[in-house]
Amino acid sequence: MRIPTIPSVMLVAAAAACAGFAQLAPDQPHGHRFEVASVKYVGPYNNDRDPEQRGGPGTSEPNRITRENISMLAFLARAYGQDFSQISGPPWLSTEQYTIIATLPPGTTKDQLPEMWRGLLEERFHLAVHHATRDLPVYELVIAKNGPRLRDSAGNPGQPVAGSGRLIAGRDGFPVLPPGVRQAAFQPIVDGERVTRETFRDYSMEDLVKNLAWPLGCTEWEHVICTGHVVDKTGLTGKYDFTLEYAGAHDPGGAFPPAREDGQPSRAPSLFDAVQQQLGLQLREAKAPMDVLVVDHVDKIPTEN
Repeated sequence: MRIPTIPSVMLVAAAAACAGFAQLAPDQPHGHRFEVASVKYVGPYNNDRDPEQRGGPGTSEPNRITRENISMLAFLARAYGQDFSQISGPPWLSTEQYTIIATLPPGTTKDQLPEMWRGLLEERFHLAVHHATRDLPVYELVIAKNGPRLRDSAGNPGQPVAGSGRLIAGRDGFPVLPPGVRQAAFQPIVDGERVTRETFRDYSMEDLVKNLAWPLGCTEWEHVICTGHVVDKTGLTGKYDFTLEYAGAHDPGGAFPPAREDGQPSRAPSLFDAVQQQLGLQLREAKAPMDVLVVDHVDKIPTEN
């Protein structure tokens, strides 16, 4: 899995990495289609070919959409509104790249695009899919035996002030949040290993599980960034201010850093230990029924343009 380069100082968004689309049944009729579409098989994943996306509704090119070097897995996610980890199919879905350039009917909306992607995949790749419910791995966030160690939030002190976007570190090495910012992270190298230090303001448990889903991201698919599944089971309904420090990065799979080269134990706790020791909460492995898109058939090579 290719992990993006991590700056030493960064603002981390709480949004999930996988784009969300309204989920529609695979047999729903296609009333919206691309006017013209060029579909090209690029080849296996190559580090020199980064995915690129241009155009479409809401951009300066609303009637033309370009997706270069995109995996079949990414197209399926867009077409059916599924997280990558909720798509079941052959391993090559994440490794083979495609470029699609299409013309959209005037007035096409973002909500109509998934239906258009489905029609194109069925026509040019002979895609056949069905939905199934399967038990998938999740992490449940619960209250640990030592109880929650969270202080009630002092509130969010208003809108950002001009020039306050640059983060500074407090004496404890954690980000000092400027007005209007609810969460941020420093990711320094400490004694040869990556450490994440996050500051949270006015955070609910719903916000926290979304944040934790990022470093707990799945690594099932090659060359794909994917968030994990974290479920709030704490029963806590308030909002809190707190910090969190752990070994690893705030990236998909970042909660599972490689072992130190010198063989010594990590200087910082794992994300799992940090959540328990610093927040009085616990991440425990479980399974939960989830909707899965099962790929029954899809051609690797599309039909001719």
